[in-house]
Amino acid sequence: MIELAKTTVAIAAPVGTVFNYVTNMENYIDWFPGVVAIRSANNLAHGIVGKKYLETLSLPEGDVEMEIKVHRSEINKLFLMQGNLTGLLTQMTVRFTADEKNNCNLSLQYHSRNPELTCTSDMIIALREDLAVRAEQGVTRLKALLESM
Repeated sequence: MIELAKTTVAIAAPVGTVFNYVTNMENYIDWFPGVVAIRSANNLAHGIVGKKYLETLSLPEGDVEMEIKVHRSEINKLFLMQGNLTGLLTQMTVRFTADEKNNCNLSLQYHSRNPELTCTSDMIIALREDLAVRAEQGVTRLKALLESM
């Protein structure tokens, strides 16, 4: 896998609150820049392995739609989504830990699962630059949203 972006943030909210908000991917549009639309694609509960969504993203070359699916989920610890975006095969990994005050430390990572790409692929280089900025903006928005609830 090729890492595309990685960032962390401390959120003054309980881990359970942050986990429940983040794992409802319909909330993703409210905190991650470039998400044009997102909706459930099956009737499974949010955060459950197998839950699917249809996501429309704004990319430099235009809007694209992809299906994303919960691949792994460990309550209050780990949430891993995989997408079928042609050429990239995206993966989003979110890790949650509690500090001594029961506030949440969140780690957000994006990867490409496409074995045909390399770190020097033009697509990877361009996406890394764009996604690094979006990830930082996203966790900043997420922190502000959750700390104001």
